[in-house]
Amino acid sequence: MKVIALGGCGAMGRATSWELASNDDVDEFVIADVDRDAADEFAAELPGAVTTAHVDVTDHEALVDVIADSDVVANALPYAFNVQVMEACLDADCHYLDLGGLYHKTQKQLELDDSFDEAGLTAVLGIGASPGLTNVATAKAATNLDAVEAIHIRTGAKGGGEGFAYSAKTILDELTMEPVVYEDGEFRTLDPLSGRETYTMPDPVGEVEGFHSIHSELATMPYTFEGVETVDFRVAFSPDLVNICDVLIGLDLTSEEEVEFAGATFSPREFLDWHLDNQPKPGPAEEWKSFRVDVTGTKDGEQRHYRYSVVVESRLDDWGLKATAVWTGVPMGLAAAVVGRGDALDTGAKPPEELLDPDQFISELRERRIDIREEEITDT
Repeated sequence: MKVIALGGCGAMGRATSWELASNDDVDEFVIADVDRDAADEFAAELPGAVTTAHVDVTDHEALVDVIADSDVVANALPYAFNVQVMEACLDADCHYLDLGGLYHKTQKQLELDDSFDEAGLTAVLGIGASPGLTNVATAKAATNLDAVEAIHIRTGAKGGGEGFAYSAKTILDELTMEPVVYEDGEFRTLDPLSGRETYTMPDPVGEVEGFHSIHSELATMPYTFEGVETVDFRVAFSPDLVNICDVLIGLDLTSEEEVEFAGATFSPREFLDWHLDNQPKPGPAEEWKSFRVDVTGTKDGEQRHYRYSVVVESRLDDWGLKATAVWTGVPMGLAAAVVGRGDALDTGAKPPEELLDPDQFISELRERRIDIREEEITDT
């Protein structure tokens, strides 16, 4: 199979590229990026014969030309481009995967479900860590239950060095957009940074403080798991990063309202995104990323509680990547091979919990040092 990674030399895309370049199921692998020189330099580090291409995803016809002879497109670009890339995949007749659409974009992407299904194509919406691994873990829990009642997702980290763990724009969106939760069978929007809670993640991450954040799991899980009453998501960033963002929000530098300055018109948020994107990127640093998914429901009329957790370490030897990139990028690379082999459970544009066999996927993840552990919680 031939797989193309869009943005495959970016922070998250690098882990996807390492996985695909090392995967025996992939006969031909191409990194397509707007910066062809950066793609060439990174491709030289990877195993096998990796080729590169220049691509501008805002040019629909040019994008279709680049991906036209591929089987699968793994999209590691910022989520703002997801719909454009999906439309190009429909025209190019190739499968599609991405790292998530931050709820609202995911809702737009789900509208292409029928188009992908009619074309006999699969689009996996959100197959990174969260969304992605969290969805697969929840699907695994559902196989143990007759009915799912509640899903609680928690993430946390330790280490990682200074600065933003991944796209500054995405993190600011997560911190400033109104979170969505599903409670008592209804959707609710909350204030940004609300619902602060201290919880314990597996060692060595330990105790962290998280809060509600906008996330793609809420766009799909309430519909996937029929009868579920509660779905919520909390994320824990480093306290220093949260403090920085608190200041930016307090100074109204995340405002989308346009202002005039020095003969130009722009919003403070537009300037902030540009400025942060042009800051020097932090180098590799030791980091541990973790999630915990608690799923409760019934089996044979009895209450059951399953917990799934994982800790992923940085790979600073051959890959030179922090855990944030590893646990986000590897799942998409692995899923791209699954889809390319024809092992997806269905066609259409759907979330991972509908398209990936959880037992198979968790087993293959374990071979890549991403071990999702299952525990049944019993009251004492």
